[in-house]
Amino acid sequence: MIEVWKRNELEKLVRAHNIKASKSYGQNFLTDKNILDKIVAGAELTEADHVIEIGAGLGALTVLLARAAGSVTAVEIDGRLIPALKEATAGLPNVEIINADFLKISRVAGEGALDSDAARPATSYKIVANLPYNITTPIIAKLCESPPVLSVLMMQKEVAERLLSPPGKKTYGAISVLVQYYTEPELLFDVSREVFTPKPNVDSAVVRLRPRDLSADDPETAARMFRLVRAGFDMRRKTLRNSLARAGFPEAALLAALESAGIDPTRRAETLFPRDFYTIATHLTKSVGIH
Repeated sequence: MIEVWKRNELEKLVRAHNIKASKSYGQNFLTDKNILDKIVAGAELTEADHVIEIGAGLGALTVLLARAAGSVTAVEIDGRLIPALKEATAGLPNVEIINADFLKISRVAGEGALDSDAARPATSYKIVANLPYNITTPIIAKLCESPPVLSVLMMQKEVAERLLSPPGKKTYGAISVLVQYYTEPELLFDVSREVFTPKPNVDSAVVRLRPRDLSADDPETAARMFRLVRAGFDMRRKTLRNSLARAGFPEAALLAALESAGIDPTRRAETLFPRDFYTIATHLTKSVGIH
């Protein structure tokens, strides 16, 4: 086990394995122990938890997660880093390393999480990640649409602002609705670009996504609601009446659904809360039988 958060240990590991950070994978290695500790604390880990870490890199966060949780599956897409990651986590029997693209793993969490392991006995799954900037949104979308688990994610500060944005702001968009419908997003803290090697061009933020209780919602209606969301934000400067009609929703049924939902058809998508979209989807489904 290596204390990879120490710059001298990191540099030694990088030299030993002849590693250069990949721009295509958005690799920036975190070297601040205080920040790493705060990420681990934000995940509220116990020995009953199994952590799925996305983008384990050289293992600085992996080591600390393994100390706090019952077990860790470290997912890393870059095969060049796997030998160094194994060296950094040597001596930690509760760490499993998977060389894979997280976006291509079919099962994220729940019983038998991850394709490689069909019978893990953990009682609780959690996601912790330092997300690559270039694929942050697809990963967040996948997490939201997977079985609900608590997630602690470090991402570009600009993306964090979009996730947390209230309706009516320019930063409020389809990903805001998705995240705020499925989870209660919370900004934990900001992270300066100065604590990474190599240093990125932007600052970061750590966000915790706590799953909402959606047991009273109809999953099919929720899935259909995002057709409304996509249509509304694809033409966000148009009124709901125009943007949704142009997306193929029958105008008469659409107007009836908006009236039943108590939504003014001249409003824009960016002014609606996630529950507003769900309510429209409910009434629109009843009126036109959309499946």
